[in-house]
Amino acid sequence: MGLICYSVGKVESFYCKFMAQRRPGSAVEVRLDLCHFDEEQIKDIFSTTRDSDLVATAHIGKDYDRQTALRQLSAAILAGADFVDISLDLDKASRQWLISLALNKGCRIIISYHNYSNTPAAEQLRSVADAAFCEGADIVKIVTTAHCDEDNDTICSLYKIYKPQTLIAFAMGKEGIESRLESYYQGAPLFYLSPRRGYETAPGQFCYYDFIKPCNKILKGVAEIPCSKSMAQRAILLAALTEGQTKLYNFSFCDDSRAALSVAESLYAEVTVEDGTVTIVGHQNIRKDGLRVKDNTLFVGESGLMARLCIPLAGLSREPVTITGEKTLLERKVSEHRGALKRLGLNIEYTDRDYLPVKVCGKLKGGNIRLNGIHGSQMISGLTLALSQCDRVSHLHVDHPTSVPYIGMTSTVGAYFGLKDTVTPDFITENDECDIIIDGMQQIRPVGGMKLEKDWSSAAFFLVAGAMMGSVTIRGLKFGTDQADETIYDFLDQCNVDIVDNDKGDVNVRKSIICPFTFDLIDAPDLFAPLVLLGLRACGECCIYGLDRLKNKESNRARTFVKEFRALGADMFVVDGALYIEGNEHLMLRGGKCSSHGDHRLAMALEIASLISENPVEIDDIGCIAKSFPGFMDTLDKLKKKR
Repeated sequence: MGLICYSVGKVESFYCKFMAQRRPGSAVEVRLDLCHFDEEQIKDIFSTTRDSDLVATAHIGKDYDRQTALRQLSAAILAGADFVDISLDLDKASRQWLISLALNKGCRIIISYHNYSNTPAAEQLRSVADAAFCEGADIVKIVTTAHCDEDNDTICSLYKIYKPQTLIAFAMGKEGIESRLESYYQGAPLFYLSPRRGYETAPGQFCYYDFIKPCNKILKGVAEIPCSKSMAQRAILLAALTEGQTKLYNFSFCDDSRAALSVAESLYAEVTVEDGTVTIVGHQNIRKDGLRVKDNTLFVGESGLMARLCIPLAGLSREPVTITGEKTLLERKVSEHRGALKRLGLNIEYTDRDYLPVKVCGKLKGGNIRLNGIHGSQMISGLTLALSQCDRVSHLHVDHPTSVPYIGMTSTVGAYFGLKDTVTPDFITENDECDIIIDGMQQIRPVGGMKLEKDWSSAAFFLVAGAMMGSVTIRGLKFGTDQADETIYDFLDQCNVDIVDNDKGDVNVRKSIICPFTFDLIDAPDLFAPLVLLGLRACGECCIYGLDRLKNKESNRARTFVKEFRALGADMFVVDGALYIEGNEHLMLRGGKCSSHGDHRLAMALEIASLISENPVEIDDIGCIAKSFPGFMDTLDKLKKKR
């Protein structure tokens, strides 16, 4: 059998070089008519040091003329192309020029004929092939269009006449698929594949995934994803601050959402949950009574978001309020913006200066305040909600804002509850600043019905898992959301992962040739765990920076991830605040014992990594996964069972 030939079009020049360097024992066809490279880019591609053959191809069409084809193919030959595909659509003088140039440079010659409407009679095809061989072709390529089985038989009959190693003959289109396979089995010198769906360079072309061995397709099926806990927590809290009934649909439990429901009940709300619908009846009238809190205590579980939302809100109470939590949250600092909170009228007593439990005294007042957003957006979100209940307009000027989409989420959810134009996070200046304007004296109104979005943070794990080792579908994701982790879709696309979606929000990802990448965590720190996994099976070195965003999570993630993944055999290290991962598309970890450090995202990452381990991976505690995704293990097991 001949070489697998990855046909690429409508891509950047770096991707052509990447494929040439990372597909040893294969060929890469660069469709110059589809890529629109200038001559310098062509020279750079075809002169690159590589482990695979490079094929320069140009099909004449209405948007690609003969002169351009002649110029670009000549540039590719001179730069070092291994093959040049010369179309019979070029005039004879141009063909002879390219043939002469190729012979002089040691470039093998493919002369090609394409028929995009039908499959001519066998006699006509033989005449085309004979003429091409007479012109000096090393390989003749005859490609037609099939409409029935007879067309496949006609094109494949050429292999009875010509040596298979000198002939590429198949038919395009859905009806021509059998002829493509027959060409491969006959031993044609090149067999064309697209690296991913949507980038096929001809109708009926197979994709990389189609030729992966079944044993390497470890996961297959539909992954059930919970609702966004970030959205659910905000909505639950706001519903508890109203006077009246709110219904939230598409709800799913996790420890953090349970903590939000507990907070709602401590705010005198009546809470019922049935068949994925949360009904919350609020009994607050903040303007009249201030914020009323049972026993003057709010228990936020292990949720850092709830703690930071509640600290400013506690300043609306007429009594001191204590906010407390549990587990790893008691070891995480929640003291950011303490100076700003004091200037806004609050006196906060922290445990050991930085930690929960905290006691909030004083009365929150509006005003103008300047904040440093480098430590995240959660307390800023809490301030925007709380300041909406003060008696004056407030202006928050935020330097170095981070996790900006989550400020937008607070605004979006707030708008459901009547908090119009609460924040303006889209205004980010060139000086890395943003301004948030909050009107005072706003009324928080109950919502008749609000559908909670599915969680992109949870989806990211399974999208990456699909790219690493199978085919995973997630249904009903919302695009254009305020969830920061939606960026995983565009990022996977940029890494040339085989990912597609439809207008229903269904996304499918298949095992892919993953490009090396760099990623800044500034706005999406929760993507760190999935990106570590992605980096393991990328084709080369990857870099994740912005690690300061990870120090105050359930664990110091940069440190704990490196420790545990290195123990399993991964090649990764931290230098100057960035994590470097040496990826390998065939990587198999060695396995062993490791710890989740009580961090739900590390536990999920280790469970997925265990699927590409030669030996078992023993994790000391996976119960922490319930913090965000209680159904994670069941979902993963179902995907494995469908192999």
